Amino acid sequence: MKQLRGTDVTIFSIGVDKPIMNWLQLQGQLGPMRELNYLQAENQLKTFSAMTGGFAWFPQFDGELPGVMREVTEYLRHQYSITYTPSNHAADGKYRKIKVELVAPDGSPLTVTDQKGKKQKWVVYAKEGYTAPKGGVGD
Repeated sequence: MKQLRGTDVTIFSIGVDKPIMNWLQLQGQLGPMRELNYLQAENQLKTFSAMTGGFAWFPQFDGELPGVMREVTEYLRHQYSITYTPSNHAADGKYRKIKVELVAPDGSPLTVTDQKGKKQKWVVYAKEGYTAPKGGVGD
């Protein structure tokens, strides 16, 4: 997890075991340990994706995979890169959480509307934080 926090990689996870798990459950072959292992793995994929600004999918059926892949390409096509300069300049190597919000020019929450004026939902996917550099200038 520490190494992952130190990278600029975005992880998009696709859990492809759900159809198998569904089949095992229907056959009565899904024991508590197997189900627990699956849930832990699913949670780990969600965690990796969320902390890197990505997203995780868990399709129920194999036929959903083409749609999931289209969604991945949509995410990649609509990415933006933003930068900022932190107010904390300490080169302490500590992990710092960040929060990205969309706000209107007056500082209120941004309202996004379509061409007809209908409110649209929006979601920001961003890294949870970054690791500050360690050491002083010239180290």
